[in-house]
Amino acid sequence: MKNSKSINPGTLKGTGYIIGAIIGIVAAITAFVFTENIAISIPLLAGLSIPLGMIFEQKFQVQAKEKSQRTTKLLITFFTVGVLLFFLIFFIAKFI
Repeated sequence: MKNSKSINPGTLKGTGYIIGAIIGIVAAITAFVFTENIAISIPLLAGLSIPLGMIFEQKFQVQAKEKSQRTTKLLITFFTVGVLLFFLIFFIAKFI
């Protein structure tokens, strides 16, 4: 009788980037629907999908437990800058 091995189903490499891209696309489409301005939705897509993809990818990887404090601060900074740029472009387009 063979010994059965327990296989832990893990996430595939790149899953976090796909999830980040999907969130960015949904946010960009939502911004376009509400503002009808493509100039707002493109920076929103780039500003949200890349940092969110990096955050999710590190969470899904096994080595995420070993990540440094500097990397976490950098990712939070990227995400914050993306959100601030979105609001800045939104208010400029709306009021000017």
